[in-house]
Amino acid sequence: MKNFVALVLLLGIGHLLPAQNRNAKDKGMVGIIIGNVLDAKSGKPLPYANLLLSKMNDTAKGIRNAADKNGAFEFTALPFGYYRLTVEAVGFAKTNLDSIYLREERYDFNLGDIKLNDNSTALDEVVVYAEKPLIENKDDKLTYNVGESALSSGSSTAELLKNIPLVNNDPDGKILLKGKEPKILIDDKPTDLSAQQLQDLLESMPGSSIEKIEIMSNPPPQYATETGGVINIVTKKGKIGWVGRVTASGGTRGEGNTAGNASYRNKQFSININGGVTGSVFTGNSYSNRENIYKDSTNGLYTQSNYKNKSLRPNLRLQVDYEINKQNTLNFTYQGNLNMFDNMSFTEYRNINRFDDVYKISNRKNGSDGTGYGHNVSVSYTRRAKNNLAEYFRVILNGNVGKNDNDLNYFQQFLRPDYVPTGVDSTQAQLLDNYSRSGSLRVDYNKPLMWKGSNFSTGATYQKSHNHNALNTSYLRKSDSVFIPNDLLSNDFKFYQDIFTIRAGLSFLFPGQLRVTGGAQAEQTTMSFDFIKGNVSNVDNKYWNVLPNLTIRKEFNKTLNTSLVYRATIRRPGIGELNPNITYTDPYNIRFGNPFLRPSTSDNFDWNVSWIKGKYYVNTSVGYNKVKEVINSIRTLVGGGKTETTWLNIADRQEYEASVFGGFTFSRVFRVNGSVVFRHNQYGEREKVLYKYRDGNTFLTTLNYSFTPSNVLSFEGNARFNNYADAQGKSRSNLNMNFGIQRKFMDRRLIVTLNIIDPFTVQKYTTYTYGPNFNLENFSSTNSRNFRLTVSYQLNRIVQKPQMSEKQKKAMLDKLKTKK
Repeated sequence: MKNFVALVLLLGIGHLLPAQNRNAKDKGMVGIIIGNVLDAKSGKPLPYANLLLSKMNDTAKGIRNAADKNGAFEFTALPFGYYRLTVEAVGFAKTNLDSIYLREERYDFNLGDIKLNDNSTALDEVVVYAEKPLIENKDDKLTYNVGESALSSGSSTAELLKNIPLVNNDPDGKILLKGKEPKILIDDKPTDLSAQQLQDLLESMPGSSIEKIEIMSNPPPQYATETGGVINIVTKKGKIGWVGRVTASGGTRGEGNTAGNASYRNKQFSININGGVTGSVFTGNSYSNRENIYKDSTNGLYTQSNYKNKSLRPNLRLQVDYEINKQNTLNFTYQGNLNMFDNMSFTEYRNINRFDDVYKISNRKNGSDGTGYGHNVSVSYTRRAKNNLAEYFRVILNGNVGKNDNDLNYFQQFLRPDYVPTGVDSTQAQLLDNYSRSGSLRVDYNKPLMWKGSNFSTGATYQKSHNHNALNTSYLRKSDSVFIPNDLLSNDFKFYQDIFTIRAGLSFLFPGQLRVTGGAQAEQTTMSFDFIKGNVSNVDNKYWNVLPNLTIRKEFNKTLNTSLVYRATIRRPGIGELNPNITYTDPYNIRFGNPFLRPSTSDNFDWNVSWIKGKYYVNTSVGYNKVKEVINSIRTLVGGGKTETTWLNIADRQEYEASVFGGFTFSRVFRVNGSVVFRHNQYGEREKVLYKYRDGNTFLTTLNYSFTPSNVLSFEGNARFNNYADAQGKSRSNLNMNFGIQRKFMDRRLIVTLNIIDPFTVQKYTTYTYGPNFNLENFSSTNSRNFRLTVSYQLNRIVQKPQMSEKQKKAMLDKLKTKK
């Protein structure tokens, strides 16, 4: 049945593609041009400005139009070719934009703000339009100019990221760049959000609010120490006036979302608000098969489990920008998240002797419910030099507070091999309260040098965080049904961490487009655990690191460039890896953090080559990393057939990696991009003998496509496969797929999207773990198959008056004169 459905889909798409291409070719009109007309002096919109769009080789004929009350305009269904746009308004100089080139690989343009000068101070202007390509590769920064596309308005920011090569998600939903967790910035500012909070934020931000997405696998000096690179999401200031959108979605998997977006902008001030509520009910199942190996015998443990997780997550983001003048700007951002959850799982354990006979059975119910919240406030001030805006001084202040309450309840019942209860059971409760607060100060300074194209940058950061974690464990005394505290399994501690960094860098541009950039960052980290209650002694740690970086980049032409990169990076252990709280969700595998972890540092060497030309682009990279004191989750077999999982600094590791990503525009309506990442981990022979560590390969692939037969209909899809390696084994996914169909109605104000996620098979992960005295195979399946319908409604409508007659034009001009 699955093969039949796949065949029908392939045949349908195969028939649709040529049919749509033929129709588009016959009509020859798929181009889109949009923009806004503003007063250059006041920044206010020029309502009902007159526009004439004509072919540059035939200016006698053209399409007349008028801007709406907010200065916005739109031309659609345009044939390919070079165009000139003429913009006129009473009292303003006429402006011509030349050389707007509509073609197969680029048929939609957002011209942004077109500013008209007072006709008393300026002559008629002729401007050659400087087109930004959809994809740029400059100074080791891959930029997707999504704001240049008129089609991005129908997607969320999370969906835009999914269509970018090298970007994928791990099983927990974390965003990964080339298989490692990157630093996420919004408008050059760190987000400092959890994975779930970040996901909620990106799903609530409409694609129409994004100007560009910058991918930096080899980031600039100010973020060169980030192991996973940087993703910077740059937002638009918005249209003049206000713009709003409401969205609602629901899926068969068991999730729903309502969200709204509103923005307002005038000459100096802009505000953007995103808010929404997401609810979900997710289910899944798993099994594991473990072989325990002892000196004189072996035994086994087989488990089966299923779960149901429910959550409700409201979120709100407010961003305010104020341009005092060209030299001074202020920004204020607030992000708030709330998470109410109720999770339940059921697991059966079967203990197996060396003769493969079941000798003991138990089942366990785990309940977890609670509430978590987080509030983040960021304020930034930028001062630019009067004579050179590229010289700037920026200060960013960040503050976070959060709390998470989690009530965990465990009930375990023991059975005989024939499933008859033994009468023995246990009930345990854990009450976990976690409070967190943090603050940071970041200062950046950049100054261009007299040597053209060269600059000096420096900066410093100070981050301070505080966590208070209280875990109270108790068990049920059956004689009187009273919960008795268990101090041995409880703890109460405070965690402090201060990080101070200072950096400096120089960049020189030599003749022949050869650029050399170098710098260094020195940082001090101080951390401590103060235990109020618990069986762990207080821990203090303090360390300095100096992390240099060097990049040599050669641009042969606008098409071809290459670079050699060296970076020293650091990975500090997080609170989740340090937290010594013991988790008893699985009685046969006890989990806890390690407060004695040290940071892991790495020397990274990369060689990149990029080729971008017309319809296609290709970027390749090979690298070598020497990782010291690798931080890894390690599982060991202890007495009673139980294992313990904790985080350790294990042996050094050598990594050999290669990646390639690229894209191709087959026609005016069909685009494809994809990526492949390969990394080989290699450990020393001593570690392989003593700890059974294994060399392994990580392999990540993505394939994305978009098919846009018209400006109201589009198809998108992606497929992904992941294989992760670690010191004790590997984890492999199946092929995950997502198909999307979007249709716009009512002058494109109403947007309806259908997403078909994993239609053929649900998401599955198989993990193999090999310890010195045990082997484990674990399989998990998440009900990811989903048919999700999303409906968005644009609250504003562009008022169009296409192909105005001379009589209509004269009446409009008379009306404007009367108003004047």
